[in-house]
Amino acid sequence: MADATDYSAHAFHASLPKGRASGTLRLYEHGLVFTTGGVPAQTVTLPLQGLELKLGGASNRLIFCTHPAVPGWQLYTADHALLGAPVLAAHPARAALGSAKRRHHALAWGAIFGGLAAMVLAGLLVWWSLDALSATAARRLPVEWEEKLGKSVVAQYKLGKDFMEDKEAKALLDPLTAPLAKALPEQKYTLRFHVVNDPTLNAFALPGGYVVIHSGLILKAKHAGELQGVLGHEIAHVTEQHGMRAVIRTSGLYILAQALIGDASGLMAVLADAGPLLMQQKYSRDFERAADAVGYDLLKRASIDPRGMADFFRAVLAEEKRMMEKVEDENARRAMDAARAFLGTHPETPERIATLEKKLKKEPATGWRDDQAAFLALQARVQRFVTENATEKAPAGKPDTTDKKEPGAQP
Repeated sequence: MADATDYSAHAFHASLPKGRASGTLRLYEHGLVFTTGGVPAQTVTLPLQGLELKLGGASNRLIFCTHPAVPGWQLYTADHALLGAPVLAAHPARAALGSAKRRHHALAWGAIFGGLAAMVLAGLLVWWSLDALSATAARRLPVEWEEKLGKSVVAQYKLGKDFMEDKEAKALLDPLTAPLAKALPEQKYTLRFHVVNDPTLNAFALPGGYVVIHSGLILKAKHAGELQGVLGHEIAHVTEQHGMRAVIRTSGLYILAQALIGDASGLMAVLADAGPLLMQQKYSRDFERAADAVGYDLLKRASIDPRGMADFFRAVLAEEKRMMEKVEDENARRAMDAARAFLGTHPETPERIATLEKKLKKEPATGWRDDQAAFLALQARVQRFVTENATEKAPAGKPDTTDKKEPGAQP
């Protein structure tokens, strides 16, 4: 009984023209018969008993057939349907070949998954190393570059906004900020503080030592320590170069690598266009945690009670709860809470409070600076500044109804 299927095949043998020929294979119960396509046709039979089958060629796509009783002949086909022929179903060579195919497929898939895993691992290693590389590159940049960038961003931010006159703001803030500046381990930056008329509970730092404080933060703070706690955090963003590192990370590996080996031309071009990015910058949670920790230590060196930082975060937490209570739908409130937890760049406020409270257990209750008088003078002047701006902008004959208590982003 023969398999009715003809399989396209080829043969190698010294008796064939140029040692090879094309033809067809057909299976019989007694053997595998190859017939050449030439004239006259030539036929060779490989008995089934003792038949040897092997995979070969690119990706093992070819089946090679040989028999020790028919030396010198080698048949091969790319048609793997041959292995499904009933005559070969129970053949030992067929079973061995099936095992070989499974091993090959397993190795092939293993290689694919291994390659993918290597690519993912390489990507993760690059991602994890970006922060260290960007920190190294940032440390090599001249301070003048940072100051120029920070000054440019502040100038852009001031457009269309009401800022307290810089000299007046400096005079009012110096008693509160000078202790922090003097306590810095490295006097690398000249710290410059600005006050903007903005009711949100916020402050932000820019490269080169620029810090912008919202009027809402000053007015809602209950004592000097709260404001100084925020400023310690923002100063830490400056000294740790978080803004510069965030910009550098966006430059790409090629430009970053060039900067590390001494060619900063590409990085200079990136920094020149970094203003919009910095004005919308939200630091990573790791940067925020680092700023909390560095700012805490700075407060202690300045003899400022770090409890003020925790007090501020408690005020933020109370403000968050107040805003959540305005959302009447419970499902919407839960969705907002979950979104803030998973998508917010800042660590969760309760987490920050818990971290601080753990540290504060070891701190003395007394012996800290008292800058409350300077804080109250600042707060009173900022209140007048806000009122003056509201009066100027309110339509004639109509009182200003702007809600000055809406919270914004946290420091």
